[in-house]
Amino acid sequence: MASRSGGFGDLPRTPVAPVLWLAFAILAVISFGCGLVGLEQYLRENPGLGYSGHPLDILYYALQLFVLGSPPLDAGGPFPAILDFARFAAPTVTAYALIEASRLLFASEIRKLRARTARGHVIVVGDTLVATTLARRLRQAGDQVVTVPSKATETGPAPRVAGAARDPDILRAASVGRARAVYACTDDSAANTAIALAAARPRRNGSTLAVYAQVADPEVCAALQARLLSAPTRRGMRLDFFNIDDLAARHLVAREPLTLPDARPPTIAILGATAFGRAVLVELARQWRIRDRAAQPLPIEIVDPTAGAAVTHLTERYPFLTRVCKITPHDFDLERLLATPSDGPVPDRVFICYDDEQQALKAALTAEQVWPGEPGSVVVRLDRLASLREAFDGGDRVLDELSGTLRLFGVVHAACDPALIGDDLVERLARVIHERYVLDLTSRGASGPALVPWDDLPDRLRLTNRSQAEDIGRKLRAIGCTLSPRVGPGREHVLADKEVERLAVMEHERWRQDRVGQGWRFAADRDDEHKLHPAMAAWPALPDEMRTRNLDEIRQLPAILADAGFRIVRLRTT
Repeated sequence: MASRSGGFGDLPRTPVAPVLWLAFAILAVISFGCGLVGLEQYLRENPGLGYSGHPLDILYYALQLFVLGSPPLDAGGPFPAILDFARFAAPTVTAYALIEASRLLFASEIRKLRARTARGHVIVVGDTLVATTLARRLRQAGDQVVTVPSKATETGPAPRVAGAARDPDILRAASVGRARAVYACTDDSAANTAIALAAARPRRNGSTLAVYAQVADPEVCAALQARLLSAPTRRGMRLDFFNIDDLAARHLVAREPLTLPDARPPTIAILGATAFGRAVLVELARQWRIRDRAAQPLPIEIVDPTAGAAVTHLTERYPFLTRVCKITPHDFDLERLLATPSDGPVPDRVFICYDDEQQALKAALTAEQVWPGEPGSVVVRLDRLASLREAFDGGDRVLDELSGTLRLFGVVHAACDPALIGDDLVERLARVIHERYVLDLTSRGASGPALVPWDDLPDRLRLTNRSQAEDIGRKLRAIGCTLSPRVGPGREHVLADKEVERLAVMEHERWRQDRVGQGWRFAADRDDEHKLHPAMAAWPALPDEMRTRNLDEIRQLPAILADAGFRIVRLRTT
């Protein structure tokens, strides 16, 4: 079960500073006690020194040990061993107290100085669970992190900059001009967008600043990503938006692929039509579409008072869901579902996706009793309660000692992976392009080294798909169109034949220039070893077969974008 720990938040560690404080406090008490006993013994053995042996005087002399000025010691030794210990231990405590006081006094200025002089660092803006988790994981990866809290707070050992997070002066104080990346993770999506726009300015030194803004609403996030892809590329900066639920769903489904029990599609139950629940459904469908070559629909039941509306919304945004899945919505809560007799099969996998963690935990314990399955078959979303993992996955397995069915999943911890956040819309479109390519060729019975899952694809071919995806915005601008998420009412633009041909020419020239940069040349016969290809000719000189192939690829563009949840819309008359 240890391998499952990656989905949880880190358990709190014992801080070092309180331990030191406690140790020196104990040393101070011991030193004071030893001083009392040692001074009393020393003055009793040396009455000629002229110092009083009254208890209050001894108390005063013992306190003076901490400031290196106890008068009875001025006459010199020898001293009792216990007094010798006290006269060295007490000043040690005083020195530590002075150092600690100076550290606390100047900590704020030191942190500001470190922030202003930082270089190649990462700036994390916000006080949320996402911000703190992301900052911790970046530090664990070896990055220098400067945090900018949403409010004017100055606590914490890491370099921090106080003030309003969306103030450009605050970003300059965090040395944004020399930073490597900025993550805006406050609990206000509008503020995150403003911070990202303020930070995303082209640089004069030629380096690239990556800026990522968290957006809570997945549809707003998709709209902002579409706007970015449709806009002209600006050098020296990389701006992107991310949604925690979408990232966590991709992480979960990728790490735990579906299995085939008894050579049949697994049955899935999703409790909660939340943003995370909807994202899990879409990711499961994507994985199943590639895995199931026999085109068997994946049975998914979704339980939520708004399940029907959620399914309608999802199938409108992602048309491929109706071809890949058999989705059954249940427009009621879990209690009613459990009270309703069912002759259907017991779900093989249950995903409990409620935003309310108390509700999710209650549903998890109930579902584990009603739907017993394989170990880890009931996945429950928990974030702030993720510390309960010790009861489920560790040690004595107090709450799950019988079957091991439950699997706690921390959405925030899973999503706060810098590499996962860095997978922008271009990366996801490249994956969809490759998936469509694999499905198209395998349906014709073809085979080859490129017909593999995306993660197994050679870097050279992945780069080719990324370049094609990155150029979509430029092509759409050329015909007066843009990219828009398939959300709400909207009229999708149908590419005319002239537009198809124009985009096919643009794609061929882009592909040809890309290959020229890699050293490819024209030849009548293809030779990959010597980088020779018959398609390296200009468009007018291409054989009809190759032209038709390019035209067919452009005709598939609306379907590719639909698979990713987007559509082409007209901006103006060309």
